[in-house]
Amino acid sequence: MQSSLRDIFQLSKGDYWFPEIKSLGGGILVMGFSLYPYVYMLVRSSLKNVSNSVTIASTLGFSSLKSLFSVIIPSIRPSIIAGLSLVLMEVITDFGTPQFLAIDTFTTGIYRTWFLLHDKYSTTVLAVAELIFVATLIAIEKKLQKKRISYSSINTNADYHNKRSVSGAMPLICTYIMCALPILLGFVLPMIPLIYWSIEKGFFIYEARFYNIIANSISLSIITALISISIAIMIGYTARKNKVINNVARLISLGYAIPNAIIAISIIIFLSRISSFITQYIVEISLVGTIGALVYSYLFRFFAISFKAVESGLKKTPNEIEWTAYTMGHGPISTCLNVHIPLIKKSILSGFLLVFMDTIKELTATLIIRPFNFETISTRIYELVSDERYREAAPFSLIIVIIGLISTITLFTLDDKDKK
Repeated sequence: MQSSLRDIFQLSKGDYWFPEIKSLGGGILVMGFSLYPYVYMLVRSSLKNVSNSVTIASTLGFSSLKSLFSVIIPSIRPSIIAGLSLVLMEVITDFGTPQFLAIDTFTTGIYRTWFLLHDKYSTTVLAVAELIFVATLIAIEKKLQKKRISYSSINTNADYHNKRSVSGAMPLICTYIMCALPILLGFVLPMIPLIYWSIEKGFFIYEARFYNIIANSISLSIITALISISIAIMIGYTARKNKVINNVARLISLGYAIPNAIIAISIIIFLSRISSFITQYIVEISLVGTIGALVYSYLFRFFAISFKAVESGLKKTPNEIEWTAYTMGHGPISTCLNVHIPLIKKSILSGFLLVFMDTIKELTATLIIRPFNFETISTRIYELVSDERYREAAPFSLIIVIIGLISTITLFTLDDKDKK
């Protein structure tokens, strides 16, 4: 945009004012537009259940503004809190955006002190401080969720009354602009240079290295998602009737709240000790810097996603179906394979896709743990952007966007079919 302004008006860099994207404000703007779907999707789901309550409130003489603050916001407050908590976790653990925009955060500090300064003490201090901050956020969220008031929606045939029209041309235009603005700024405008640069760099006839990197990312993500969803099915099915396993599953799920840099460094230290022990007493081996170590870090980080998806599906399965299977001679394993898995296949696929997408995008753990000369889409983008080779990074970025779009459309399709 600045290049176009300079070309059109024949200006130099110091001749005009333009917002600095590499700043705290720029980081807030970028991450806000990229992470708002976390809040939007949860709030959208909750709003579908309060429409009848709004209709009843209007019959009681509530204005639109009073209905918003007295009915709608109290009803969707749990979803708002949950969405904001997810956004906070993502912001705290993100590495690529702060690093690129030159913003000092816990994660960039941990990476810098560990790998560049080799200062274990400072790394430990930063890691402990970040963990305390994350634990505080989780505690606040739990406290707010416990204090919430539960609202139930009355099922009435109020579809006609729920349809609202905007009168006047100007209010209608403003409504469309407000609805289109997040999509325009967060998706459409960034996609224009990506597509242009990808075509310019010969996106469809790119070098063989391009396809090797894509193959690395996709194969690694598929392996991680398959293992994660398989473990989630086993633990989720067993945890329903075993409190100990259920508590263990909850504990493991906290891995999603732990920053990636801390997980990666902890895994390196842990695997180094195991490698030393095996080398000393059995055979010489190195577990650090392997594909297995990388998958292990992904599983620890993203298990919570697959477990929540499977758990959600299992909760919707009536106990009578399981009892019927037992009376027909099926054991627990047979019931799980032949009854529960077919019934929750949509939840399983949703969990698989979510883990797959997160693994494709994962940068911090991949940078720290990956084997020598092993590249993924995210690490390649990071290397190119660090060298300010934005045009060369565009095709890789576009691939991530395409994979994300396909996965998201699939998830929405599954959600619509599930509601029908």
